[in-house]
Amino acid sequence: MPTPPGAADPKGGLMAQHPIRTPAFARPAGLGALLALAAAWLAAGVHAEAVALKTTELGRGPTIVFVHGLGGSRTDWLPTARKLLGRYRVVLVDLPGHGDSPLPDPFSFVAAGEALDGVLAKLNPESTIVVGHQMGGRAALAALAAHPGHAKGLVLIDVPLGPPIPLDDQQKKGFLDFMDKSYDAVAGRLFGSLGRDTTQSSAIWAMVSRTQPATVKAFIREGFFSDGNKDAKALKVPMRILVTSRVWKEGSTSGAALQRLGWQDTATVVGRVPDAAFWVMKDQPDTLAAIIGDFAAARMGPKK
Repeated sequence: MPTPPGAADPKGGLMAQHPIRTPAFARPAGLGALLALAAAWLAAGVHAEAVALKTTELGRGPTIVFVHGLGGSRTDWLPTARKLLGRYRVVLVDLPGHGDSPLPDPFSFVAAGEALDGVLAKLNPESTIVVGHQMGGRAALAALAAHPGHAKGLVLIDVPLGPPIPLDDQQKKGFLDFMDKSYDAVAGRLFGSLGRDTTQSSAIWAMVSRTQPATVKAFIREGFFSDGNKDAKALKVPMRILVTSRVWKEGSTSGAALQRLGWQDTATVVGRVPDAAFWVMKDQPDTLAAIIGDFAAARMGPKK
């Protein structure tokens, strides 16, 4: 990834030559009132208006809710979901900003979690688990950290909780500014190698390119500036973590794989899905359905 160009004001530059007169509202008396107003505004919080997420429901029985990754679609889950029909009811959800699901304004994982909870709140919490892939997992974490009583368990697959290496705010802003200026180049690098091979990677990039750039930028920006580890630590329901072989390389350790995904608790028990990448639900539907089905049966029992 090219390093975004940076710029610094030289000494004696334009601002030094033309000093800016302090406006009245920024002088001490006015500044105090302004800060008090800002503090009250922040204390109240900035909340996005709730959005309704598009879903597809299939089958009957205990419910498994599937949430796809960034740039994907609820239909991505069909190869795995079909393996579970007959024993479970499956609910396929489009993430905010994808398909017919609107993007909350302003966007945050809190807002995405609340939107997902709008789906979960209509289900029986005693017979529901949630499966989240990639950024869909971040939305699921936010939903269940805030509303733990709305599901019996959570399965996370290749879910990033933060950057793999520490970045300061200036570095994050530099990257995001560069992405704003060169979106296709940056997004192509980010999403153009997510498959098991070059053919699949090209297909994944073609899919992601149909997603609005504003949506992709919003998720990446929030991924940079929010810490999913807080939601993971706050989670009160049982969690099963899976990592594909694209992230958990052969000969590496589970801790190294979690570190690549920004997890602070690298000692967490993790399952590895071999010969699988971003489209794990298509790459290994039988393996994934078996793992999810076993977890669901342990948490809430199969359909009787």
